[in-house]
Amino acid sequence: MDLELFTEFRLVFGIILAILVLFLVLSLVPKGRDTVVTFFSVLAISISHLAIATALLIVENTFLEDFTLDGDSLTFYMFLGVVLLAVLNPIIYKLRNKSGRRRSYSFK
Repeated sequence: MDLELFTEFRLVFGIILAILVLFLVLSLVPKGRDTVVTFFSVLAISISHLAIATALLIVENTFLEDFTLDGDSLTFYMFLGVVLLAVLNPIIYKLRNKSGRRRSYSFK
């Protein structure tokens, strides 16, 4: 019996990965005075996108069981990428934007 692949959520995982990669790039840029990206925004995006990706994977698993479809391994690897970036983004932001690096002393 040939099982069909279920790949409908691959695009959503790709969009989530793209957003987290964007925040990774923004986390690597040193924080300036008037920046929009803060630690709270990086943390909120990471947690919310991890929750969305986890819920999406659970829903996909339910579809796979109900309709006897075969899972897509690329989607699972994309989920692992989301987990990795969601954990690393806040850590990288904190390490890159330590308060000691941003201070400048003026001798007036």
